Amino acid sequence: MELRQLESFVAIVEEGSLSAASKRHHLSQPALSQQLHALEQELGETLLHRHPRGIMPTAAGELLLEHARVMLAQAERLQGEFHGRRELESGSFSFGIIPTLAPYLLPQLLGPFRKSHPGVMVSVRESRTDQLIPMVISGEIEFAILSGASAEDRRKATLQLRELFREPLLLAAPVGHPLTVKKNLPHPEEIDPSELIHLSEGHCLADRTRRIWRGCKQDYRLQCDQISTALAMVSAGMGVTIVPKLASRAIPHGNIVCRAFAGKGMERPVHLLKLRRSRLTPAAEKLIASLVKS
Repeated sequence: MELRQLESFVAIVEEGSLSAASKRHHLSQPALSQQLHALEQELGETLLHRHPRGIMPTAAGELLLEHARVMLAQAERLQGEFHGRRELESGSFSFGIIPTLAPYLLPQLLGPFRKSHPGVMVSVRESRTDQLIPMVISGEIEFAILSGASAEDRRKATLQLRELFREPLLLAAPVGHPLTVKKNLPHPEEIDPSELIHLSEGHCLADRTRRIWRGCKQDYRLQCDQISTALAMVSAGMGVTIVPKLASRAIPHGNIVCRAFAGKGMERPVHLLKLRRSRLTPAAEKLIASLVKS
């Protein structure tokens, strides 16, 4: 008994005719008939009979149909598992990530993955959220790790957004700054707007801080494109800035102090974005699973 014989038998039953089953499996009707005959010879019973409504299974055929579907499903799962093993040995995938996460998250994420799966080719695109979303939609990248997707993007039926974790936002200020030496944790409204160094418009972190300070007087006289640049300015005593917790771990010990804020809301959600209708490759699933566990 061979899998292709069981596939042909199930196709004949489900289609109700040899002609329809032959089109489904791209086999000639004589070839299907031969496979059916071989099954009946091996099992010693008639499996199908013709009926005015088409070809119908006999009692023996019903029994075989039940087991054949189980066996074919198991074979498909087994093939999928071995395909996944091959993908984890020599597969490839590409994904995108926002710049305010990439330098701080990728080393701890990709380092262990590369050691476990050295044969997998990984391509990383680093861009802002509004640039990554079209890449996912077009299929240029398999998925994106981002923050700050708009309400309009969330409503798109083609996209699936899944929260991976929430990252606290911290105050980064020069050593000795009043907000770093006070006993209690600082509140966002205690920051002097003229001291705050902003990231330029379009960064999810910039959008997030603007929402937090909505309704308050804001001062955008000092802006830059990178967290590292903002921190260099803080180190030079030019002001204070807001940094994600992951970025704060990369700040060398020196003249910058990072403090959590009092209260709730000083955080940003980090999401996985993918096409709703597509499944991640096994290698991509492994990478995301390691991120969620960490």
